[in-house]
Amino acid sequence: MSLSHILIPSLVRGIDLTGMVFLFGGLVFKTSVLFPTNGKRSCLERSLPFFLILTGFSDLLLRSHMISGRPLGEVWAFIPFVLLKSHFGKVWIARTVLLSLLCVVSTIRKSEHFALAISGLLLLTTSLSSHAADSGDFSFSVLADWLHLLAASAWTGGLFFLASMLRNWIGAQRLEPIIQSHITSLKRFSALAGICVILILVTGSYQSWHQVGGLDALLQTAYGRTLLVKLFLVLPLLALNALIPYHYLPKLSRMALLQSMALVEETRRLFKSVTVEIGLGLAIIACAALLMQQPSARGQWASAYTVSFESMTHSSHGETRPSSLHPAEGAKVIILSPQEGHVFTGDEVPITYKFTKGKQGSHLHVYVDGELMGMFRDPERGILTGVPPGRHTLEVRVVTEDHQTELEATDTVHFVSR
Repeated sequence: MSLSHILIPSLVRGIDLTGMVFLFGGLVFKTSVLFPTNGKRSCLERSLPFFLILTGFSDLLLRSHMISGRPLGEVWAFIPFVLLKSHFGKVWIARTVLLSLLCVVSTIRKSEHFALAISGLLLLTTSLSSHAADSGDFSFSVLADWLHLLAASAWTGGLFFLASMLRNWIGAQRLEPIIQSHITSLKRFSALAGICVILILVTGSYQSWHQVGGLDALLQTAYGRTLLVKLFLVLPLLALNALIPYHYLPKLSRMALLQSMALVEETRRLFKSVTVEIGLGLAIIACAALLMQQPSARGQWASAYTVSFESMTHSSHGETRPSSLHPAEGAKVIILSPQEGHVFTGDEVPITYKFTKGKQGSHLHVYVDGELMGMFRDPERGILTGVPPGRHTLEVRVVTEDHQTELEATDTVHFVSR
C-alpha cells in the first residue's frame, strides 16, 4: 500500500475533522462561555456547514474510488451503490442531512442551542465511521469515542474563539467596560476545559486499551506509534491549559481590580500561550486523522498468530474452499463487524461475531472470496491477515470438530481492503 493511499484520505479527514471541531467548539463557546452572550453569527459559523458538505463529497469520492477500484473520473456511476449498500454511505447520508439542516439553522437568529445539538450529532457520525464502530453502531466503544470527540471539540475548538476574544481585548481602546465580562468568560472556559480534560482522559484511556491492547502493540505497530505521538502532544497541551486557572486568571483578576497598566501585556502573554495550544490541538487532530486510516494496533499485533497458523492447519486437512452444508442443529453465527461496505486500511481485517455452537459446532471457518483464510475458536472475535486490496466477500461458517463438516450456520458480508 503506497503512502499516498494513507496521506490523501488522512488529509481530507483531517481538514473535515478540524472543521467539525471548530464548529462544535465555537457553538459551545458562544452558548456556555462567552459573557455577555453575543447573538450575532460570524462569517465562520455561517460558512462551516457549507465547507463540511464539500469535504464530505471529497471523502465520498475517495471511498467510492477505494471500494470500486476504478479511477476517480470513473467512480460517479458507483456512488449510488456506495450510498445505498455500504455502512459508510448510510452514515454519510445522515451526516449530509445534518449539515443541510445546519445551513438552514445558521440563517435563524437565537438558534445556537439547536445548532449545538445538531453539531453534536454530526460528531457522532464521525464515531460511526471510525474504528470504534468495528464493535457495532450501538457499542460502548462508539459511545466512548463520541464523548471523547465532544469533549475534545469543546475544548480545542473553543481555544480558537478564546484567542479571538483575547485579541479583541488587547485591541480595545478602553478596557474598563469589558474587563469583568472577559474575566468571567475566561473563568467559564477554564471550568469547561477542566471538565473536558477529565472526560478526555477517561474515554481516551478506554479507547487506547480497546484499540491497542498491550505495550508490545503500542510500540511495534504504526497505529501504536502514531498514538504515542498524539499522547506526547497532549502532555504540553495539558500543561499550558493548567496555566489559565492557576496563573493567568488570578493574575488578571488582581490587575483588573488594581486597574494595572500591565493588564494588556499579561493578556498578550495569555494570547501567545493559547495560540501555542491551538497549534498543538491541530497537530493532535492530524494524528487522529492518521489513526482513522490505519488498522488498529490490537488487530495488527494479534493477526500474525490468529490467521497464518490456523490457515496452515486447514490446508493440511485438504480444505481450501467451502464444502456442502449439513443441518445446523442449533448452531448459529452472526457477523457483527465488519459491516456491509466497511473500508479497511492494510491487509488486516478484524472480525467480531456472535457464535452459538449448538449440538455439533466446534469452531468457525472464515472465507474471503471463497478461499479459506482462517479458523477462529474464540467465541467473539478473530483477525485475518494477508487480505489483498479490493472489494471482497467475507463468509463465516460454523464447523464441527473434524474440520470437514460445515453446518447450515453461515453469515456473509462485503468489505473493502485498500
